[in-house]
Amino acid sequence: MGGYLQYSLYELAALGWVEETVRPLVDGITESIIHAHESMQEGSVGLSFGELLDTNINRSPQSYLMNPVEERSMYKHDVDKHMTVLGFRSKKGDNLGLVSWFPVHGVSVNKTNRLINGDNKGYASYLTEKIMNKDTLSGQFVAAFAQSNSGDVSPNTLGPYCSGTDIPCDGTRKLKCPKGTTCNGRGPRWYISDIESNRVIGSNQAMKALELYKTKSISVEGKVDYVQQYWDITKSVVHNKHAAGTTDGPASFGFYQNTTKSTVGWDLIKNMIRTPTEAQVKCQQPKPILLDTGNIQMLNPWQPSILDIQLFRLGNVFVYAVPSEFTTMSGRRLKKAIQQAVIKHGLGDETSTILHSGPANGYASYCTTWEEYQHQRYEGASTPYGAYTLDAYIQAFEQLVYKMAYPHHNMTSEELPDYTNSTFNLSPRYRSDQPHLFRSFGDLLRDVQPKLVKRRSFKGQSVIMSALFVAGNPRNDPMRGKTFLTVEKKVENDWKIIRTDDDYDTRFYWKYKRQLLGMSEALIEWHIDSTIEAGTYRLGYFGHSCSPFNKTISPHHGYSNEFYIT
Repeated sequence: MGGYLQYSLYELAALGWVEETVRPLVDGITESIIHAHESMQEGSVGLSFGELLDTNINRSPQSYLMNPVEERSMYKHDVDKHMTVLGFRSKKGDNLGLVSWFPVHGVSVNKTNRLINGDNKGYASYLTEKIMNKDTLSGQFVAAFAQSNSGDVSPNTLGPYCSGTDIPCDGTRKLKCPKGTTCNGRGPRWYISDIESNRVIGSNQAMKALELYKTKSISVEGKVDYVQQYWDITKSVVHNKHAAGTTDGPASFGFYQNTTKSTVGWDLIKNMIRTPTEAQVKCQQPKPILLDTGNIQMLNPWQPSILDIQLFRLGNVFVYAVPSEFTTMSGRRLKKAIQQAVIKHGLGDETSTILHSGPANGYASYCTTWEEYQHQRYEGASTPYGAYTLDAYIQAFEQLVYKMAYPHHNMTSEELPDYTNSTFNLSPRYRSDQPHLFRSFGDLLRDVQPKLVKRRSFKGQSVIMSALFVAGNPRNDPMRGKTFLTVEKKVENDWKIIRTDDDYDTRFYWKYKRQLLGMSEALIEWHIDSTIEAGTYRLGYFGHSCSPFNKTISPHHGYSNEFYIT
């Protein structure tokens, strides 16, 4: 998902500012805030901690080893393995929800995926809510799985290998993969699929969060407060190892990680666009600059210079929000600095809990320690504000803590620029819709096969039931709060919806059949396993079409014929 960041470097990857993406996000967030406000009630908040293993590894361990040995010796692992959960219950003791913090990148589903997917955090939320709401997503329990200092943290727990081989790699030129292969991280069930690896990593987080939620917790009581600031960090640049990708998503074009020298070819391209100044080159050392993104103003500014940072307080719990992806050690250092500031200004003590949350309120690439920056792997290369970015963040948050402690301060905040009126959209244009010849929208083109499925025949594998329908372009209506598909079970001559497009075992595919004529098709899939109850089922499709002349948007739907599971 993309298309909602107003800076050109991030917009280009998603083909610009896409209103069909932005509008549902804005409306959904607004609706959620209103619903939360209208549902306020007295209750309690509990704080729990626990260790979660076999769920994350450091994808740049060489860079982590650049940090001082004395500092590294303070920690058992080269990534944070602890999960923190805030649990919410009503005054009567009813379960209302939880927020979990655990650092692991959302890259379990690899870059070949072309479907909307919440990755491992999304699956953790999905599974937790299914369990707590008794197999439905319409209950009152809400589970949020927040990100933490995961900049160098991967869910691909078996480590990186050259694709199609058992040759270990690390994305550098020194351990270059054989021709025709790429360096890719492997999740716990890579031999089945990245989707199954995602299920494992998400399930691990869900089960641990539920365990912590249900165990005895520390009561969170006291003052509720927040401070926020628009902060001008500096001009920024990006260098060519950002283009090199990671072992979670390798790139091409001759880019490698852990490189501190540029190439003649890319220097030529860089200078054609904009030549960095001597001061910028010195500031970014040892990083070879690829694009001077802080000063390129083509279309819109390419990267932000004014960042949105926040600090929240719930009693003795402090949550700080950052727009950058912090590595394990940079997050630890910032957390420690905030704890010291909280103690210094009398807001808390050694028992105060400091939680890292981000990226939040925008995006500003990565933030490493000074030592990790010198190694110039992906994370250091993607730290656009230079080697002292972390020090700048520490100073900014020390000021935020001061602002919270002394609300009558005279510190000022910058104004956040708004470029949304001058954005661009390069996504493919789409025309009005036409049904297939002698067909109507929603008509069944290919029915489910077979009509009878026996669970004993699964043998540990899922069976895919699918149906193909005459469709309209899904961009006509993003179906916020609705669904493009249903799986329905017959119960006493009525049809009960048991799955939607939000479920992990359903798929919605759409494609043009004849693009010039606006004719398209929608494929609905349900991946059935042996846990599905016997019964009579059908698949449903829901969409909207745009008429050719008055551009009226009209709904349509269709159903497969019945099929049976025994």
